[in-house]
Amino acid sequence: MSKPLISVRGLTKVFGDFTAVDGIDFDVAKGESFGLLGPNGAGKSTTMRILAATSTRTSGTVEILDKDPEKFGPLVRAHLGVVPQQDNLDGELTVTENLYIYGRYFGLSKKFIKAKIEELLEFAQLEEKRDVKVEALSGGMKRRLTIARGLVSEPDILLLDEPTTGLDPQARHILWDRLFRLKEQGVTLVLTTHFMDEAEQLCDRLVVKLTLWMKQSSYVIDLLSWTRVQSWLRARRKV
Repeated sequence: MSKPLISVRGLTKVFGDFTAVDGIDFDVAKGESFGLLGPNGAGKSTTMRILAATSTRTSGTVEILDKDPEKFGPLVRAHLGVVPQQDNLDGELTVTENLYIYGRYFGLSKKFIKAKIEELLEFAQLEEKRDVKVEALSGGMKRRLTIARGLVSEPDILLLDEPTTGLDPQARHILWDRLFRLKEQGVTLVLTTHFMDEAEQLCDRLVVKLTLWMKQSSYVIDLLSWTRVQSWLRARRKV
């Protein structure tokens, strides 16, 4: 069995008297689509920031591509594509300009970026919007562009923090289609969501983070048993 791209053991993050992440364990294999499912405040985004090497942990161990993100932050980040919960695109720039500048940030050549932009515009279904300023795009288009931007550097791992939050049902399904396409291409995905149907559509396995009986609990679940998971979650919500 090959070594996982991400290995997390006993990950804990404490803010004062509040424990945001309470000792979770999980591995993410190459080419897997892995999810963190839970309600707002369950520590999903905090976990993602730790994985993205932009936040420190209180205790536990994290290895990404055999490296500790706290010790080798820039090196780890060079292999990651990050899609934050809130779109942080430059609204004054065009779709193409946003992709180009982000690629140059990674030190990629102009020739490589120009070719990559064409590929990503097709992926995001934004070919006809290439010269439109971002501020004029719909929410769904901005979200697809943010994902495309995260793929500019051809990362080993794509981190997506609640990628469809705030989108209407049609925009959500278009985005699901784009992410499922990445999954079929073998891209390693790690995403957070509080939608059970989204987890079912996109994830092979996930960590379910719940607050039960005033105590945080985490469960790693294989999506093959998803029908039982849904029934169990509904029962827990009534407790």
